Amino acid sequence: MSAGDVSIARLHGEACWDCGAVSADLVPAGEVAVRGFEKTWPIQRCAAGHPAAAGGES
Repeated sequence: MSAGDVSIARLHGEACWDCGAVSADLVPAGEVAVRGFEKTWPIQRCAAGHPAAAGGES
């Protein structure tokens, strides 16, 4: 993915990776690699989950 493909809040784990919610309870969901950066970025998802969006960004 390119950095322009995802919001900075999602990329920094400050919002749900799937839906972008910032007021939900968030849990760690792994890391993503962004083209052009050597480091990986921690992401989070809503604790309630998103069964319809499993494995991808909505």
